Amino acid sequence: MSQVEQKLSSNRSSKKETKKLVRKVHNIPETMPVTLIENLSNEFFYEIFDYLHGIDIYNSFSNLNYRFQQLLNSSSLLFKIKVHTQSNESSMNIYKQIILLNKHQIFSIDLYIPLQNKHFFSLFSIDSSLDHLESLTLSQLDSNVLSSVIFNLSSLPRLFSLTINKFNSSKDLTDTYRIVLALPVLKYYKFSAENLDLSISFPISNNKQFSTIKYLVIDHFCTASQLHAILSYTPQLERLNYMDLVGNDINIGIILPITLSNLTHVSICTWVKTFDKFETFISKLYSKVNFLSIIILHEDITYLDANRWEKLILQYWPQLEKFYFQYYEYNGDDSEFPLYLAERNQFNSSFWIERKWVFKVDISYNDIIYSVCPYRQRWYEHDAQYKNINYSIEFLKYNQLTITLVPSDECFELFIISINRILSIGQIYYLEIPNKKIFIGILIQIIDLLPELNSLKIHSLSLSEPRDLCEDEVDICSSMEETSKITNVYLEKMIDITEVYFLMVLCPYMKHLKIGINNMNVELFVRNILNKINNECNDHLRLLCFHVQAADDKMIKNLYKMINGEKLLFDYTIKRLYDNIYLQWK
Repeated sequence: MSQVEQKLSSNRSSKKETKKLVRKVHNIPETMPVTLIENLSNEFFYEIFDYLHGIDIYNSFSNLNYRFQQLLNSSSLLFKIKVHTQSNESSMNIYKQIILLNKHQIFSIDLYIPLQNKHFFSLFSIDSSLDHLESLTLSQLDSNVLSSVIFNLSSLPRLFSLTINKFNSSKDLTDTYRIVLALPVLKYYKFSAENLDLSISFPISNNKQFSTIKYLVIDHFCTASQLHAILSYTPQLERLNYMDLVGNDINIGIILPITLSNLTHVSICTWVKTFDKFETFISKLYSKVNFLSIIILHEDITYLDANRWEKLILQYWPQLEKFYFQYYEYNGDDSEFPLYLAERNQFNSSFWIERKWVFKVDISYNDIIYSVCPYRQRWYEHDAQYKNINYSIEFLKYNQLTITLVPSDECFELFIISINRILSIGQIYYLEIPNKKIFIGILIQIIDLLPELNSLKIHSLSLSEPRDLCEDEVDICSSMEETSKITNVYLEKMIDITEVYFLMVLCPYMKHLKIGINNMNVELFVRNILNKINNECNDHLRLLCFHVQAADDKMIKNLYKMINGEKLLFDYTIKRLYDNIYLQWK
């Protein structure tokens, strides 16, 4: 994110936290008589103003007294102007006043002016008098008005950031890009449009004209050859976001390679390009990319060929550190996506393990989303016993499935097809179901489809709704002592302790159990669980973690007293980490 963007994003900070921070820095008590406000420094008010839009500053301070009028007109104060269609007449009058009287103090302008309000620019022009303007956002302007505004941008001495948003842009963007690429100090440029028939036509740079742009976002129809022409003018480019909506780009093969020595971050979303054409496109771009994000929305199953990605990365991005990849596959009754027929578990090879890039799948409402991303610790790896983890062994069994849309009984056959497609690519070892109250019958069937599962995380359970367990589900649950490999279980929200008893049956070999028990007596919960373990001679479960928002040291002392007094455990430890209590025994 550019420095300009960071400053703008600060506007969204919590006002409450801001107030606390300012009070702390300036040693201001929580309550202060109004009469003492005059004693506060100018710097204090400038710090406050930095979190407010220009209209808020004027509404609150312009009519107080002479001192505040001086503050508002000081060169130390820079205004952020945001004019949208919903701005009322009073607000518009204030903006006019700021623009007329405080032009030299305007830091950023965000304009949302549809066609019917284009007369705004008859009252206000963007020109060299805005000598402190660093960021400009133009949304939904009339094409003719937009052209005239862009034409004047070269007169702005400090314009570092430019964002243009258009639902329906003029078809030819040649002049727009020609002017923007010539802006003298521009660092960030984003153009968004929804048209599918846009044209950009200008020659490859002759090495005489170069742009200062370092962050480029192309969020519109743009062929690979058009992108190549644009990039030839941006040798200082460090970050590129590109929306690839063009599949039949006949000129892609004849494009000459281009070198961008400073380019380190690339994000690409492609809708229609095959993997073959994607490779050709990448081969034309020489850079030292260390961050790569790719989203694929095209029916080419070869995008899931991990060996092919390995060769591509080693050849063109050997310095790559962070790799984010997503491949969307439509998940519906009429899905005609091709089957994956190559070798399974390719994303678990040494290449991916060494880089700590892991394979995940998400079954959502309309899609199966296959992804690769950098490894992040899971809930069970935060515990001390996992600090010396053997990464090679763990990553071999790290593939994760998240089920965002839990299937009903009526849709379960289609769900089985989706699971089989996923298993043809890689085995699943970690299952996460964030939905509230998944019915245990459906959970039993899902786990039965994933024979190598070793870890389970679910939000909450329903033991009896919408129906009782069928005979097949009871049989599956009864056979878990012979088939289950699950050792880590996390139930985020427990309603009744019988849910834990069910999980102990479903996952008889679990070693680590974590439970959210905010609305239950902690001592009663621990007593019941330990009695259950002792009565059934459970030799596997040895680590119990429970999340309690009210956890404190007194709770730990009471647990020690109860366990020792009732002789529930002998060789054990209890530790508290924030709201989590860890009970471990041998």
